[in-house]
Amino acid sequence: MKQMTEQNLINAFGGESMAHMRYLHFAVTAKKEGYDNVSRLFEAIAHAEYIHAGDHYRELKHLNGGFVANSMGAFGPGDTLKNLGLGIAGESFEITEMYPVYIETAKFQGENGAVRTFEWALNTEKEHKKLYEKAKAAVEKKKM
Repeated sequence: MKQMTEQNLINAFGGESMAHMRYLHFAVTAKKEGYDNVSRLFEAIAHAEYIHAGDHYRELKHLNGGFVANSMGAFGPGDTLKNLGLGIAGESFEITEMYPVYIETAKFQGENGAVRTFEWALNTEKEHKKLYEKAKAAVEKKKM
């Protein structure tokens, strides 16, 4: 596998892994604040991020050793409203910057497996962003 695509897969694995854990923590906060539906949303999207990370990880089966992952992570957790904003920011980064570049690099390098897993993730992240935006609007109006 070409080095740039390989590093992009490592970075994507790291980013999706962090998103998985971050969203699980956000789910706990939402539950404590009485936003049960938002808590379930965070849990569901956390599971999707786990799946993305696994898809990227499987494309790296040829590796043997430790590697550094440079990944965007939204830090500074707070209440549910702030956490939804962090979720939107993370998904937006993946949609507008990360995955489009990773896809084009993988295409250029002829790494079809990486293209496939990056495209799957990109298409799903677009839906995650929409769901977070809808949930944020409901929380802003104090609706469940």
